[in-house]
Amino acid sequence: MLTATKFPLGEKLVWLLIRTSLRKHFDRIFLRMQTPVTAAERTRPIIICANHSSWWDGYVAALVERYLHLDGYLMMEEPQLKRYFFFRWIGCFSVNRQNARSAIQTIQYAARLLKEKPGRMVWLFPEGEISRNDHRPLIFFSGAAHIARLAAPALIYPAAIRIEYLAEQHPDLYISLGEPLQIGEEELQMRGFLKNYTKELECKVTRELDQLKADVVAGADQDFIQILRGRTSTNRIFDAALLRKQIKHQ
Repeated sequence: MLTATKFPLGEKLVWLLIRTSLRKHFDRIFLRMQTPVTAAERTRPIIICANHSSWWDGYVAALVERYLHLDGYLMMEEPQLKRYFFFRWIGCFSVNRQNARSAIQTIQYAARLLKEKPGRMVWLFPEGEISRNDHRPLIFFSGAAHIARLAAPALIYPAAIRIEYLAEQHPDLYISLGEPLQIGEEELQMRGFLKNYTKELECKVTRELDQLKADVVAGADQDFIQILRGRTSTNRIFDAALLRKQIKHQ
């Protein structure tokens, strides 16, 4: 497997690439957390499991990591990480699900990262591949539950990501983090822990996705915080040049 090789200059360079790309392609990026991460929870291993519906999802993970001031890592398919090796500089490490021994090494490595230092986060896309945002049912690999078992006590956050075109040239991007699953000794003693908690994660991420879609469609964005604003789009340039009033997002 390919491990993460974080170093300050590399992180700055890759983050510059990510931030520039996000600002170029999105009008606004919003984040909602159902429950804020407390100081006590920051000392525990944090795992975030999200749907994987677009090429941008890894960039989203990096953005959330910086907003939450966590030391973030991301599991990435090995062929992609070999191709874009510089993402290792910002915390990406590889998984090869076609090789059982390699996959076990990746799970052990992720758990070790979480246990080595407080304030660390590992972001996973447990579907294993990109699928349409409204595709159902979600079917997850069990990696998150395996990592949580090795790193416990740990928190697993279900996350939903949605891209939506509204009143601007560029789309808005919404991220919603649900209430975390608490993984401790009591949960680990449950029969069928891996299967049951993988199924629970599928349900929680599905609910988060469905609620996010409903809220975006209804314009119910009062609980979201804007965490990034894109560059000025063509319509705003024209409106400013012609002294027109900006159209409000509905």
